[in-house]
Amino acid sequence: MNTNTRLARFVSGRKTGLSLAVGLPAMLAALPLIWAEPASRSPAVAERPATVSRSSYGSVRHADTQVVRRPSPPQRPSQPEPPPPRQRSPQPPRQPAPEPPRQAPRQRPPPTHRHPEAPRIPRPWDGFVRGRHHPRLPNGFLTLRVGVASYYYCDGIYYQPADEGYEEVYPPVGAAVPQPPDGAIEIDAGGQAYYYAGGAFYSEQPDGTYAVAPTPIGVVVPELPPGAIQVSVNGTIAYQFNGIYYEPVIVDGETQYETFMP
Repeated sequence: MNTNTRLARFVSGRKTGLSLAVGLPAMLAALPLIWAEPASRSPAVAERPATVSRSSYGSVRHADTQVVRRPSPPQRPSQPEPPPPRQRSPQPPRQPAPEPPRQAPRQRPPPTHRHPEAPRIPRPWDGFVRGRHHPRLPNGFLTLRVGVASYYYCDGIYYQPADEGYEEVYPPVGAAVPQPPDGAIEIDAGGQAYYYAGGAFYSEQPDGTYAVAPTPIGVVVPELPPGAIQVSVNGTIAYQFNGIYYEPVIVDGETQYETFMP
């Protein structure tokens, strides 16, 4: 082997060694990068969303950001529309329940009401005369007590004890009888109903009896009380009965009498 051939092999081997000495460190430095590239491409890392730092918001590139899509809420199934309300046919108005039958009020024999134009029927108390004496009381009399005084009553006339008998007296105020005398005339005085008979004005009481009331003044009656006395008051004719005066007045062409006090 000549000298040139040896020199050529020596130079070739030296170049190879120099290449290994220079390339081996570069290869060793590149190995981490080679291994890191497949790891960055693994599915676990690829699926992790990138975190955007608020502090570097303006410096982050569009390509380096990733939008996180949140799952949308589940859609509720649509409910069917309710059916339209059913139209009810008009019902007839309800009839009120019938009231229970009321008990009939206690019946009393009504007093006789005489119309002024009706024929006058004689009554037992028409012949009343104050102070007339009777040896005994009529049949069917009632015993009454007004205050401390005793009275007797029969057919619209009142009696008190007298010497050897009884005498007729004016109707005492407050005396109560079961019903007005037969032939009593109903009189309305200011909304108050009275029953006029024998010079007395009877008014119904809460217990159902009829008591002699004070004579109302200014009321018109169709007839004078029995036994009324004619008197003159201020030059006119009037009638007096038990302290009450009656003045003749014309009502519907008929002479009637109005109560007054001079």
